[in-house]
Amino acid sequence: MSTNTHSHKQIEVLASQILYHKKLYYSGRSIISDAEFDAMEENLKKISPHHPVLSMVGYKFENSGKKIPHQLPMLSLAKTYSIEDLFEFLCKNPCVIMDKIDGMALAIEYDEQGRFLRASTRGNGKFGEDVSEHVFHIQNIPKKIEMNPKWVGCTFEVRGEVYFPLSKFKMFEDRFDSFRNAVPGTLGRKEVEEAVDVLRVLQFCVYDILVFDNKNQHISAKEFPNIFHIEPDYFEKMKLTQKIGFSENTEHIAPFSAPQSAADLSQDLEKWYEKSRDYQIDGIVFRFRDEIIWENLGTTAHHPRGSLAFKQAGETAQTEILAIEENIGRSGKISFRAKLKTVELSGAKISYATLHNAEFIEQGNYSVGAKVEIIRSGEVIPAIVKLIAPSGTPFVLPKVCKCGFPLKRQGPDLMCLEKRSCNFKDQESLVYFVSSLDIMGVSDKIVLKIREAGLVQEPADFYKLTVEDLLQIEGFAQKSSENVIAAIQNSKKIPLAQFLTSLGLKRGGAVKCQEVAKKCVTLENVLNLKMESLLEEKGWAKKSAEDFVESLKDKEKLIQNLLKYVEVLDDESGIQVLSQSDHPYFGKHICITGSLSRPRDEYKKMLDKVGAKLVSAVSAKTDFLVCNETSSSSKYKDAVKHNVTIITENEFASKF
Repeated sequence: MSTNTHSHKQIEVLASQILYHKKLYYSGRSIISDAEFDAMEENLKKISPHHPVLSMVGYKFENSGKKIPHQLPMLSLAKTYSIEDLFEFLCKNPCVIMDKIDGMALAIEYDEQGRFLRASTRGNGKFGEDVSEHVFHIQNIPKKIEMNPKWVGCTFEVRGEVYFPLSKFKMFEDRFDSFRNAVPGTLGRKEVEEAVDVLRVLQFCVYDILVFDNKNQHISAKEFPNIFHIEPDYFEKMKLTQKIGFSENTEHIAPFSAPQSAADLSQDLEKWYEKSRDYQIDGIVFRFRDEIIWENLGTTAHHPRGSLAFKQAGETAQTEILAIEENIGRSGKISFRAKLKTVELSGAKISYATLHNAEFIEQGNYSVGAKVEIIRSGEVIPAIVKLIAPSGTPFVLPKVCKCGFPLKRQGPDLMCLEKRSCNFKDQESLVYFVSSLDIMGVSDKIVLKIREAGLVQEPADFYKLTVEDLLQIEGFAQKSSENVIAAIQNSKKIPLAQFLTSLGLKRGGAVKCQEVAKKCVTLENVLNLKMESLLEEKGWAKKSAEDFVESLKDKEKLIQNLLKYVEVLDDESGIQVLSQSDHPYFGKHICITGSLSRPRDEYKKMLDKVGAKLVSAVSAKTDFLVCNETSSSSKYKDAVKHNVTIITENEFASKF
């Protein structure tokens, strides 16, 4: 059976699953049987016999986590904010126009047989970070490209941008500080298995392809007609990437000729920006279409001369820093913002701009009295872009939190690591609690007012509030107070997943809390959760499981106080399994070995429905070994060694 009868996505999903289970197996945390794994590999062999995952020894790529030298420098782009400069560039040669996708640049390398070799980030342009293990899970990146016999000895490097589709981000947004940090944050994860679900929704868009001969020399565009039978034209290169297996990318690329005037160009750009997209862009790229001209122009140390990125300039203004304010998030990270002498930008009066973190302040030499330039592009938060004139007095970073606990430097940030008695960190936790429960009409501003009035110290205090309490606070009238109290009282029945999310647990974003709720069904089970139990689930590594369970313990008193006022509803998605709690296999660990009359997958589904777990190896924790005959296999011997009950297939099946 050939790959033609199966979609590329089906093949890559299967390959990703095999790699995932290999990693679990070699780290001693296998969750499927050997037979199930073998069946997956056999299936992949049938539909894609030369897939590189089949020839991997172990699960790690040879250079995983190391620096990789780029065969040709992976440069940035020259950019301009000037319509006139862009018009002048376009008048030189016919061009193509394409989106400058806001993601992360990658280089994907393939060997002489078209097999995936490795993937790396741009890095410093000369060396990039190896992200092969991550990229193996991105489904629209082929793990084997289609090779023509005439290309003997050629190796390929495909460059492009990996991005997060906007339509997919909503379900993962709680994991990231911002949309822009989502892709680099995911590809920067050392524990890849924790990011597999995100990696599988990322997309890769090609913007270039490099070819090297058997002596590792770059093949120039002049040779393309002889080797690939295509013209040295950018569009022909992009068609070549489609022939070898990459996704069509014509939606974000089009031919472009210089219009009659800069004014006409401005209108063309507006139309291009207005296009519908499932990704963010941070500009538009223009590139000379003739590849020979593009190559002959060469590069600077920074960028190729035959390409130019156009960016819309945000409006800027100069002002003065009047004060630097600090704020502490629920994680304990200290963020800073500058109070500014008010200026007008894009029709809005601006009095504040972010100063990000301690490192940003240090490197920029920002302090009270400094003259700075700020920018506001579109509707984004105003940002300080450069120092115009320093003040005479440098800003001294705080050494202690407002709670009195010493601050600790972690990379670019200052952190308050006090877990139990930082009221200022608790303030952010209270805001997060209310927003997670979607309490209608109770905004962040209202929460802060109630907090500042000293009426709430922890989440349970919200349910003690009365109308009379709120009437003491400036700005609260009778009706608004009644509405807030009614909204809070109406939030007393909380689904388990939402309740866990509202606690602000470490490693406990909305998606992870949904997984835990489904697994445990009841809050009681969650509170008795062990790290080892979490490690049996997909997407949990040792560190994240430890953090989650430890965070639960830290919040135990807070949870018990909340339970005096709220009812936590069992997770409906797990109730079906819970209803089987009287089944003899409920909660049991069962291993199956030897030949069977029915497929193992069928038995696995049956066990899942009654709350049992099919394990791939026998240990002291195993309850039953299903085996039709006395065997010399290691599983049978281990079952005897650990006094595990051995039953036949018929005995096993009779319980269903």
